[in-house]
Amino acid sequence: MRFQFDQLSGNQRYHLITQTITPRPIAWILTKNENASVNIAPFSYFAPLSSDPALLVVSIGNKTSEEQKDTKQNLLREKECVLHIPSGDLMNAVNQSAAPLPYGDSELPTTGLSLCDFTQTLPRIKEAKVALHCRLFDTHTLGHASFHAVYLEILDLYVEDSLVTEENNRIFIDNQKLNPLARLGGDDYALISEAVTIKRPS
Repeated sequence: MRFQFDQLSGNQRYHLITQTITPRPIAWILTKNENASVNIAPFSYFAPLSSDPALLVVSIGNKTSEEQKDTKQNLLREKECVLHIPSGDLMNAVNQSAAPLPYGDSELPTTGLSLCDFTQTLPRIKEAKVALHCRLFDTHTLGHASFHAVYLEILDLYVEDSLVTEENNRIFIDNQKLNPLARLGGDDYALISEAVTIKRPS
């Protein structure tokens, strides 16, 4: 079956993209609200872009045609965030943190998560095994201003000690232990069930 995107609505395109571009890593972003509470929200239109500078991109839409998502508001104002890579055991908390709340209300009480110190200005989610302190690098408006490509520069990376080994001056992070949560289409998520190692041709 062929789908001509110029003949589809934005919603139809969204459902086709999210069910075929899979699995997608989840950027679980913590930002500071204006009232100093924390906002936590997951985004799966997310990818690494560059190592030097160390850049990521997250596509963030709006709540409505009149109102930006809380994460976008906070990033544009505060210019920083903590981006977590959630593990499979945090699936319910990730899903709960996607619930729409009035601006300024924190997702923290409904998720059962706790915070710990990380940067001078932002905490991290204690239960997450990977956390990246990022600052806002740039933004690009996409389409009719309903989406923004938000470019984030990584300043600092936390990885739980149990995931890290070092060999021949190279650091290895155990993805089986991390068990990163990934997004599929609809209400579906994915976990790593098997890792396959194939050496690159020289």
